[in-house]
Amino acid sequence: MANQNDLTLTVNADFHNRDGCPVVVNVDHPGVSELINQDVILTDSETGDVIAAQCFTSDDGESTSLVWILNNLDAGESRTYSLSAGTVPQEAGVELKNESETIDITLNERHFTTFRYAKSQYRPYFFPVLGPNGCEVTRGETSEISKDHVHHRSLYVAYGEVNDVDLWGEGSNSGRVVHQGFTQQHGGAVLSRIYTDNNWETKDGAVLMTDKQNFRIYNLPDDGSFVDLDLTFIASAGDVHFGDTKEGGIMSIRVHPSMNASDGGKIENAFGGINEGETWGKRSNWCDYSGVVDGTPVGIAVFDHIVNPRYPTYWHVRNYGLMGSNIFGGGTFERDPAKDGSYILKEGEEMHFRFRVLIHAGDASEGKVAQKYHDFINPPTVEFSQE
Repeated sequence: MANQNDLTLTVNADFHNRDGCPVVVNVDHPGVSELINQDVILTDSETGDVIAAQCFTSDDGESTSLVWILNNLDAGESRTYSLSAGTVPQEAGVELKNESETIDITLNERHFTTFRYAKSQYRPYFFPVLGPNGCEVTRGETSEISKDHVHHRSLYVAYGEVNDVDLWGEGSNSGRVVHQGFTQQHGGAVLSRIYTDNNWETKDGAVLMTDKQNFRIYNLPDDGSFVDLDLTFIASAGDVHFGDTKEGGIMSIRVHPSMNASDGGKIENAFGGINEGETWGKRSNWCDYSGVVDGTPVGIAVFDHIVNPRYPTYWHVRNYGLMGSNIFGGGTFERDPAKDGSYILKEGEEMHFRFRVLIHAGDASEGKVAQKYHDFINPPTVEFSQE
């Protein structure tokens, strides 16, 4: 095997303080490629401290990605590591436990969330999603308080007009997003990958289009956890028309009821808009929902990446607890038919999105949502050298 120790890398914080910041880089090095899909160690060249890292096949299938969590690096500072094989003791990492049509995800043995993908459902979704002190930051679909908007199932992907079919609600004529299988399902010291293929179908099972929902969950503490989603819509069964409607959240959240802005919680967007009156139907880089659950201040934010179509997205966000991104509802949100946001994805074409969901302590300020957003769109730069 080639010697990994002749490879060093320097990470630069650039203009932002970095703490709990995932770093993912492609590495073109024979020693690293031999460690693919393994846990590895990075050793701080100055202090000798070791941290867990992970190598895995990049999504292009042609290179190797190296990932780790960067902590306590101030703006303008840099840090150099050497790479070696091995694991960090006492680090359980991200583990996946398969049950019947569910996957439990634990972070260092702490239950974080459960992915639910039964074909009998209207769509796959995550529930519960647990934040600080184990508090549920999203709403459960089985409780008595969930009888309104039962289709708002915690954390999920949906849209209300796809070739005139409702794939947002759960009515008698609603379509379904039906799980077809996994292309990746792996845990690791730093992240897990749950990559799924789904059909978007009519109520009678006719396929309207397909998607790829590629989720990554990082080994982070309960006051700053991430779920990343790389989402691809694929016009695999003919042209796909996305109608202009408010009824959709391409990345959708329904918060725990005690977080509702109508019950003392708070909505906030990147421009300082507060609650529904200043955030619903507005465009923004990110949107955050916070409140108190079982005495613990918690929040959850959705980040819209700069590479996404029609960035920044409109937001379908309500004081009663809903928050979702929606790029197709411009005419509805702005109450102007001339700004019709409907879109036709031509047969054979694809549409790509990147989102990050942040679960944090406190409100957007305490949770450092703006800083974490820059981690997402302006990640630290990394330089490699070979001795």
